[in-house]
Amino acid sequence: MSDGQDDAHDTDDTSHITQLLDDLKDRTQVILAELEVFKQHLRSIRQGSTVETAHYHGTVRSELAMLERLCQKQPEQSSYHIAKSSNLPFLEKVWSTVKSSSKLVALQKRVYYPSPHLPAKPPTKAVPRRRRLQRSSDLNASCVVDAIVDAGQTWIKISLLNNTRMLFDLAKQGWEIGDSGSDSASLDERSDDELDLPIVKMARELAIAARYTKVRTRHPRVVLILPRVIEGEADEIDRVIEQCREAGVEVVCGKDSGQVPRISDVLTTMAPDPFSSFSDVINIDCTILLALVSEFSHAKVSKEPWFHTALKRQVEIEGNENLLPSMLYPAMGKHMLVCTTEAATRMQEIVDTIGTASEKARTAIMMGADNSKTQTDLIVEMQQWSAHEVPSDWQLPIRVVDQNEDDCLAKLPEEAHEITALMTNINKSIFLHGWASGRTTITSNRTVVKQIETDFEKYNDLPESVWPNIWLCPTARSLVGKEKRNATKKEDKEGAWPLPDPLRRENQRRNGLDVLSLREGHEVVDLRPNGYDYSDVLEAKNAATY
Repeated sequence: MSDGQDDAHDTDDTSHITQLLDDLKDRTQVILAELEVFKQHLRSIRQGSTVETAHYHGTVRSELAMLERLCQKQPEQSSYHIAKSSNLPFLEKVWSTVKSSSKLVALQKRVYYPSPHLPAKPPTKAVPRRRRLQRSSDLNASCVVDAIVDAGQTWIKISLLNNTRMLFDLAKQGWEIGDSGSDSASLDERSDDELDLPIVKMARELAIAARYTKVRTRHPRVVLILPRVIEGEADEIDRVIEQCREAGVEVVCGKDSGQVPRISDVLTTMAPDPFSSFSDVINIDCTILLALVSEFSHAKVSKEPWFHTALKRQVEIEGNENLLPSMLYPAMGKHMLVCTTEAATRMQEIVDTIGTASEKARTAIMMGADNSKTQTDLIVEMQQWSAHEVPSDWQLPIRVVDQNEDDCLAKLPEEAHEITALMTNINKSIFLHGWASGRTTITSNRTVVKQIETDFEKYNDLPESVWPNIWLCPTARSLVGKEKRNATKKEDKEGAWPLPDPLRRENQRRNGLDVLSLREGHEVVDLRPNGYDYSDVLEAKNAATY
């Protein structure tokens, strides 16, 4: 070959390597762009921290960084080999599989389990028998699940192993491939443990890990996807696949079918808005009732010296998240709202005992103390007591119902009575009513919700219909409360500014009416029944320095 021909050949090779690297880099950037779209969707439905994608995202970014470094170098044969061994096809397969699944929980999640082959570490202190498997010292083995979907009930593992590689692995272990039927029979006659192929070992590990995991009383189903393995071409390969299935996993072989969906078409399937599954009528827990009238939720509250740690923390959290407009108002939407008599009574007792004048006013509005007022009237009144815009479709007042409304408790499954047996009467009324009526219960009582989930663990394979529909608000709000009489005051403290000026004036005005009414012995006529225009409130809020 002449020098000219060599140069042309080198040019072709260089061009081919450059095209390959550019293609890989572009495909990697597509995954990263779609991941960002997915994260934006999670943030829009207030689920930004509920789906684990960080490890997968980091792996994709590392792949892109490697490809960019290769692009900056002079193209050579070593670059070609590195590019051909890129992990991108695997990462693409994981992402495309997830886009065709629902309710994503995690990507490339490491799960831990107690290995049957390794001794557990002795406990350092006495542990109840039923809890021993939960000790971290027992979890001495782990495996990686590529995608956890179906709200945790399906584990997906993907391998790009092909027929040739599988036969090669068999040959490495001394199996004779493609021989007479007697040799094929010997493969079946050998112990399963002797067939220690990586793919079989991986299937067994996943199956064991799933047996030590429960999601809503069920063990996850494990799906092993082998897109490059063709079943039925070789008896040896079919036997390996059968070994994986006997381990307890589902095996899906063969090439992909159908096109990969666009990310914009599958966002709500991959991560549904939890509010979309709420019932038409929502059952409000006492903790949420208090949050809906709390000074922390409706106004800017400064940290007071007499605040205990939890109250100070609520000031900080509210400053960052604004619970009502960001969480509770969207959760309630246009739904009709109810609460049990016990919840309403307990909430009223708390407000009467430690509530501020504004918290008492909001309670009267929200619970419909004046039944002559329409929903629109109540919204207008509530706006006068809030620094946030109150949605016009908030279904006030909240209706108080008997916990056994329409004899609904008769419909409860047996498990409900067992799980709530040790609850307080108020919690029992709230959660049993929602459970029996099929209504979504919204609560910030994390202790009770976690206890319900824990108590469910003793059951196996319960149908979804048995479970109550509960939404746990990730944060809580209490009432501001009152300063203790002997509390020490700091002279140089920042003055509390609990409300924008118009609301503060309204608060003072209504307090004055109460004092005058007590002094006169009869109700004093309110000459400003509509209070101050809420546009003044919003203007004051926007002008304030937070």
